[in-house]
Amino acid sequence: MKRMLWLLFSLLLISSVALADHIGIYSDATGTSCSLTPGFNTTATVIHKFASGAVGSDFNLAFPPGTSFFSFNSPYYICGVAGCPEPFSLGYGKCRAGNIVLGTINAIYGTGTAQVVHSSLFANIQYTDCSFAFHSATGGSAYVGTTGNCDEPLPVEPSTWGSVKSLYR
Repeated sequence: MKRMLWLLFSLLLISSVALADHIGIYSDATGTSCSLTPGFNTTATVIHKFASGAVGSDFNLAFPPGTSFFSFNSPYYICGVAGCPEPFSLGYGKCRAGNIVLGTINAIYGTGTAQVVHSSLFANIQYTDCSFAFHSATGGSAYVGTTGNCDEPLPVEPSTWGSVKSLYR
């Protein structure tokens, strides 16, 4: 009986990790490819995938060297330029689930990797659930002129306990 309970618990744990919220950069709004061509692009899309219910997210974007970023066009409220320190703090307006297209990026891309990374406000990429609680999400990469796995989470960055505590002071 104990083995069966542990097996069930393990399967639930694995399935919840596999379906964790993920914010990634894709070549279009379908979210099937993360391969971009170098040069001017207006179809690169940021998508919040596997959302069981979210009202907002907070993240930043890192681009390959030689990229000229022009704009991020989103149908959602972007708290950024004047009110918030990060350009990608989005409010979705209501509770949304599934794959949420957050917006498109207009840029001239250099060759390399574009990534969804955490903002300076949080130690992780964050989303807000429908109860207004913060949760961590994984971040994805887009590959400009190269190849890679779209939904592979970013590696964890080493940090000290003091730097983590300073986030909550």
